[in-house]
Amino acid sequence: NCSTSTVRMVGSSKASLFASIGAGVCALWGPLHGGANQEVIEMLQMIRDSGSDYRKFVDMSKDKNSNFKLMGFGHPV
Repeated sequence: NCSTSTVRMVGSSKASLFASIGAGVCALWGPLHGGANQEVIEMLQMIRDSGSDYRKFVDMSKDKNSNFKLMGFGHPV
């Protein structure tokens, strides 16, 4: 995964432990890694706040004509 690989790469340059871990934490900042978790939380809150049945959103995610996406699935590697 991105953050683990980053820590290992930076560490292999003989950087300090703190610099290596700091780089790994920074890798979590991006929306395709750690930021994806925030998008899941926001989506779940939106579904809850809508008062609708969650199955409606699952169906929307399967509809090819809908732009709605269930966040947290299809994580790129």
